[in-house]
Amino acid sequence: MSTPVALEAIVVGAVDTGEADRVVRLLTPGQGRVHALARRARAPRPRFGGVLDLGNQLQVKVAPGRDGLWHLHEATLQDGRLHAREDLDRLALLAYACELCGALAAAGQAEPRLYGLLETAAVLLDALTGPPGPAFRAGLEGKALTFAGVLPRLDACVVCGEAPGDGPLGVAPARGGLVHGGCGPAPFAVSPAFLAALEAARRRPLRDSVDAPLPPGPAGLLAACAEAALDHPLRSRAVLDSLPPATTAAPG
Repeated sequence: MSTPVALEAIVVGAVDTGEADRVVRLLTPGQGRVHALARRARAPRPRFGGVLDLGNQLQVKVAPGRDGLWHLHEATLQDGRLHAREDLDRLALLAYACELCGALAAAGQAEPRLYGLLETAAVLLDALTGPPGPAFRAGLEGKALTFAGVLPRLDACVVCGEAPGDGPLGVAPARGGLVHGGCGPAPFAVSPAFLAALEAARRRPLRDSVDAPLPPGPAGLLAACAEAALDHPLRSRAVLDSLPPATTAAPG
């Protein structure tokens, strides 16, 4: 039997299996995305209690098993982000951040930047007394796509290669980025000001996007780009997109 190794981890998802077990998806800085079998996690007296809740930051001991499935031996809660769970807006953003960063991370490969991004997002959401503005989500998505190496091209048309210019612009996630109005259809109409704001949010520290302005534009643009790169939908996006847009945020 393999010797368990200690890892820092954030819970980014889970699926029930068998009568009482659960496979937990963990994002770790050194091993990327780890799928770990937590035996008896759903038993009448659950072995891990509420430690394995989505978004929890843990210290775990896991041992590699067959077919890429690890085995969870120990899990100690480091931070449950309880304040971030106090309102639906911040909870929805936390769940989305977990799914986004976890899905974009590779399994068995170091992912310190995606892990650090998710940790930063969780810390900020926990420190606020209300939801952040839309630039926060744009910064989260832009950084996650960048760290995963799948950021769409937004500085030039993917068809003709020319700069955006002054004419109509759109973004086609399935085609890899920006498209001039004359170069073909695109599902997301964008303005140069909106593109510039997305780039600014991607580059600055995430904490500086909490109250940063964001010009009018499609809120689901970068989420659609992530889904195109992953080739599957992000389930938590539906809840997030159903919420009214936030206008202000307050530090704790």
